[in-house]
Amino acid sequence: MKRLAIVLALVAGCSAPAEPAFNAADVMFLQMMIPHHEQGIRMAEIAEERAARPEVKALASAIRATQSDEAKTMTTRLTRWEQPMEAPPGSHDAHGGLHETRPSDILSLERVPGDQFDTSFLNLLTGHQHNAVDMARTEVKTGLDASTKDLAKRIEESRNAQIQEMLRLLAAPQG
Repeated sequence: MKRLAIVLALVAGCSAPAEPAFNAADVMFLQMMIPHHEQGIRMAEIAEERAARPEVKALASAIRATQSDEAKTMTTRLTRWEQPMEAPPGSHDAHGGLHETRPSDILSLERVPGDQFDTSFLNLLTGHQHNAVDMARTEVKTGLDASTKDLAKRIEESRNAQIQEMLRLLAAPQG
């Protein structure tokens, strides 16, 4: 009789609804990072066309490729979870709003004189990537989904490396 009770308990446990493998922090992170990545991709595209220094063009190309792949991963994850790609307006206000670069700054990057472009791009993208690091750190602390937290850790590491490279390029003599 005891054995039957254990078997029934195990069977009943198997049919219980599964807990979600993600939480609101995971969803928010992805919803915020997708537009953030889109901005980074746009800035990188501009730099691929306009940068004077080959190492700045190469960095921009690598950033565009990496962030394009990451954005696809994030979009796929939200779709799989049946979550919207964008949060309702104002839903990110409690944590400082969206950590995006102002669209006007990206537009002005397109009009920066050629001899000032590399410096302007590197400065703007450094700040942009700092925001990515901040969002990734928050996800690592508050997220639930292991894959999303791993993505956030990779984003934090790669963006920190990019920031260091951009600071090196800013400090290096040009010409």
